[in-house]
Amino acid sequence: MIAVSSPAFSAMEFARALDLIAGEFEAWEVVAEGLHDLRSIERPFLDLTPSYDLEYSAHAPMSDINIGSLNPRMREAAMRELLSALGSCHRLGMDVLTVHPAFMTPLGFVDPGRVRDTTRAGLRRLDASSRELGVKVALENMPSSPFSTAKTPGTLLELIEGTELGVCLDVGHAHTNGNLKEFVKLKGSIVNLHVHDNKGAVDEHLPVGDGTIDFPWLLRAMSGYRGRHVVESRGLEDALVSRDRLKALLDG
Repeated sequence: MIAVSSPAFSAMEFARALDLIAGEFEAWEVVAEGLHDLRSIERPFLDLTPSYDLEYSAHAPMSDINIGSLNPRMREAAMRELLSALGSCHRLGMDVLTVHPAFMTPLGFVDPGRVRDTTRAGLRRLDASSRELGVKVALENMPSSPFSTAKTPGTLLELIEGTELGVCLDVGHAHTNGNLKEFVKLKGSIVNLHVHDNKGAVDEHLPVGDGTIDFPWLLRAMSGYRGRHVVESRGLEDALVSRDRLKALLDG
């Protein structure tokens, strides 16, 4: 199943975005910020979505969210946002919530071990709530950047070890780190797949086929994957290009 996700939709009124997406896609991963903060759209979501044939999941808030912050007040605020999003997913019938790991701060660079341990503690809180609410949480791998964490399979698995959290494989992020083939080996733990392209250096979020990712190989390697293929795009036009190219590869 091909889904779509873009922060661009979160700048639209919910009803307009819903109508646009339902006309083109089978599923929508709602980016839960901007005008689509899940708390603020619960009522229109419950009122409007029964009229559309779509499946729904969510991407947790990203802006200003850092569950590995070494400032305890900022870290707790971030955790409240993620736990709130998880509760909304439960009430709205969304089955997967994708979350980002920590990002590095000036203090974090001084003590990266504390960032790792703090992130693990926050993920364990999410894991407990996830199991209670019946919403799967997927931790996403991050692109090449000095400020990113969970850029390799090993560091991502270290963060979710001992939990029931799944993996969201972002193929574009992995491509910037040159380790997409290594990430695909985690197929048994992958519950969500973010699909976009780049040329191997920068996280460009290009349409499928406009970069250098070998998508025919990727889809063969991911044979048996039963989750959604979530097209992440900069807007609807790019998303439609990716959808058509991805569908042709999947059908072929």
